[in-house]
Amino acid sequence: MTSSNHLIVNKSDPLIGKIQIPGDKSISHRSIILGSLSEGQLKVSNFLTSADCIATVNAMRQLGADITMDGNQVLIRGNGLYGLKKPSDVIDAGNSGTLIRLLSGILAAQDFNSSITGDESLKKRPMARVIKPLVSCGASIESDDCKAPLKIIGSKSLSSISYNQDIASAQVKSCLMMSALYIEEESTFYEKTPTRDHTENLLEHLNYKIYRNNNSSSFKGGQKLIAKDIVIGSDISSASFFIVAGLILKDSYVEFSNVNINKYRTGILSVLKQMGAQIEISNVHKISNEYVGDIKVKYSKLKPINISGEIIPSLIDELPILFIACSAASGVSKISGIEELRYKESDRIKAMENGLKAIGIKVSSTQDSIEITGGKIIGGKIDSYDDHRIAMSFAVAGLISETSLIIMNTKNIATSFPNFITTLKDLGGEVYEI
Repeated sequence: MTSSNHLIVNKSDPLIGKIQIPGDKSISHRSIILGSLSEGQLKVSNFLTSADCIATVNAMRQLGADITMDGNQVLIRGNGLYGLKKPSDVIDAGNSGTLIRLLSGILAAQDFNSSITGDESLKKRPMARVIKPLVSCGASIESDDCKAPLKIIGSKSLSSISYNQDIASAQVKSCLMMSALYIEEESTFYEKTPTRDHTENLLEHLNYKIYRNNNSSSFKGGQKLIAKDIVIGSDISSASFFIVAGLILKDSYVEFSNVNINKYRTGILSVLKQMGAQIEISNVHKISNEYVGDIKVKYSKLKPINISGEIIPSLIDELPILFIACSAASGVSKISGIEELRYKESDRIKAMENGLKAIGIKVSSTQDSIEITGGKIIGGKIDSYDDHRIAMSFAVAGLISETSLIIMNTKNIATSFPNFITTLKDLGGEVYEI
């Protein structure tokens, strides 16, 4: 992991080469949680050893899981669905919204009480979106204005869940699915706008029977999760930084292998292609019930876009780096329906708008939209607001900046992509850690 607190990025030579992106973050979280609830021994390969995912390993260990790590391989000896134990201390989710939300669903259905908290950033993030539906099913959760820390009074008598999507969030859906594992009646889940289905895919991989039909799914709780090895594809959210870098830095050519291309995660590729990006996907195949493929990108002259609606949930984590692509495009881009960005590790609309203005890009925003006029990035100094995706996005912007681009508070990169800076340097990026 990088120990630097700030970065200086200079205009760089073309990025050329093949790179291996770390394992998918969403699947890494879920593999540890569901693997710990399975019966038998399993190995997780290409696990993301980031701060967020290590927090999930530590949380499940606190709950009695037998987990051994060796680099990016994890061995789990599952104790079954009902094998968790009361933690002796408060569970610390660190900076991970995925961990605190998914684990809250499990903890609500136990026969013991527990508490879970996080860092200062996580304590500001909204938890009502999971607290309210859990409470409506009989859960008892105490909080500070629906924010962490949470005190969860466990109950083994929750009522069946009938989830009708209020907000397009895979974390909310997955939280409720985690609770439903412990509810013997059938629970149903309906999404008007489908979100990433890594939880469903992994449950099926572990022999859990789910009925899936278009926008809905259902299953009965109390089934056994059967341990089976899990191989995790590379994270497309992490790859997107280098995909955009390859597209905007003249004469670049970058290749990636075994990237997760789950259909609910590839919105970034679709939008970039609309902008004229040269992106090629090949060698598509399935591993551990998820599609992966190889990706090649070449420098491209990008056009502006105007997007909104159903495409947004499939690229919600990639929007900051998409804003950088829009900054390098010729014309005015508008992206709407993105209010959810205001409730991430930072207010990402505000953070990106401030940063883009600071480096010479014309930009304006509303509560749920942003408008970016492509132009020259002149360099300057920006704050990442302790948000890993903001920091990495502006690092990519620095590659085409007229003068040095300084990014403050970049330790946060370790939460999702510990070797980001090393990878960027290896490809030819001129990056300095200070």
